[in-house]
Amino acid sequence: MTSSHPVPARAIVLYGRASFDHGQNLKALAASLADLHAARGVPVTVGIAHADLSGPALPAVLAELERAGTTEALVIPSMVPADPSLSAWLPGALSHWAGTQGAGMTVRLAPPVESALDLPAALDRIASGPAERLADVRETDPSLGKPGWSAIPEHGRQVFVCVGARCLHRGADALYQRLREAMKGHRALNAGPRRVMCARTSCLYPCNRGPLLVVQPDAVWYGDLTPERIDRIVHGHLLTDHLSTGDVLHRNPPPEEPAVG
Repeated sequence: MTSSHPVPARAIVLYGRASFDHGQNLKALAASLADLHAARGVPVTVGIAHADLSGPALPAVLAELERAGTTEALVIPSMVPADPSLSAWLPGALSHWAGTQGAGMTVRLAPPVESALDLPAALDRIASGPAERLADVRETDPSLGKPGWSAIPEHGRQVFVCVGARCLHRGADALYQRLREAMKGHRALNAGPRRVMCARTSCLYPCNRGPLLVVQPDAVWYGDLTPERIDRIVHGHLLTDHLSTGDVLHRNPPPEEPAVG
């Protein structure tokens, strides 16, 4: 959204899922929406934000708009089907952002895009179309995955980083990238028996303590993550097995040993 041209006072942010962006291309939708406004002579900035999996996260996009001089932003939830949980938490989360970081910009939350669509009619048009235009799946070579994806790599730990909607809203994507970058320079964490396999996950709960990270099989939970806390987890827990107790949110007790005899 950086440009040498004056930034319009109003912005629209399409708020969708990263998987939707991959399949339907939110960037292309944003460009088309901007063109429609331009054709009517209405200047507007149109951006995108993701609700999960990867950035850019909504707070980061709003902060960038405000720094650029935007005075009003309309957030349009663009998931199809709509995520019903958004109505429960997103208004409050945006109010918190506006009260702590974005006091100079008005943020409005629109109804989800699905509310303006006749989805049953669209589905009916597809289902009622000529079958001969659609290929039989048996014409595609059978496959259940790539060669080599049947074996579990040697590793000692798995780290699960939540990039569900609430954690991503709180900056989880940048923290995940910080984790991978911090591990990159340590050979022991990238191959061999101490290798750490990292995975992004959906909601891990408890959301109020996000962003969240869990280390398995140690059953150690970290919450309220910061870049500094990520560095301590890598250099302490993952490299030297030394846990900083002040950083640990929760640790499951080890399972009871089965009775002998």
